[in-house]
Amino acid sequence: MGVLGSVVQTFALYVGRDLAGLHYLAATVLAVEMTLAHNFAWHEHWTWNTAGTPGWPRRAWRYQLGTGTVALLANLFAMRLLVGQLGLQTLLATPLAIAGSGGINFLIGQFLVFRRRTEHNVIN
Repeated sequence: MGVLGSVVQTFALYVGRDLAGLHYLAATVLAVEMTLAHNFAWHEHWTWNTAGTPGWPRRAWRYQLGTGTVALLANLFAMRLLVGQLGLQTLLATPLAIAGSGGINFLIGQFLVFRRRTEHNVIN
């Protein structure tokens, strides 16, 4: 969800790793999940304006399966490489990890999660 989602993820990672003492990969998983919840709510209300329309549980499930899977895998891979292998500081590596999956996640949202129902395009 762009800049705001990046702030949420970076802050959540900081809290998980630096304040709670979690391993950076465990903190990454929690930060990504918090960001997914934030981004889904934002997208429901503003990006695709689907709040209040039927199918919220289905959209939430698709969002978690599609965007969530891509975001988790991409972020874990990037953080393992950037922090674990290259030795970057966690908070410096986070924006790079986020950028790696942003475009594909938007496309997943656009075409699989928040796609509107039409006569020619019925999603069950």
